[in-house]
Amino acid sequence: MSEWHQRDHVSMTEEKLVRAVHILADIVETNSPAFRPLYHDLRQQLTDLCLQQQAEAAANARAAQDSSKVA
Repeated sequence: MSEWHQRDHVSMTEEKLVRAVHILADIVETNSPAFRPLYHDLRQQLTDLCLQQQAEAAANARAAQDSSKVA
């Protein structure tokens, strides 16, 4: 355990967090089927969040592009 604390910590990105949750969900599904609905729901929420953020970023990019055309 002490070796883990001495490791260099790199910044956590959303992509790394999502990947970790998916790996954890796979482990839980394999070893504890009772939790399967919870982790399916968690995966869906993460997917929905990512899609929402991508849509917002695209909308902001379009708005910025449209405002630069007007100026």
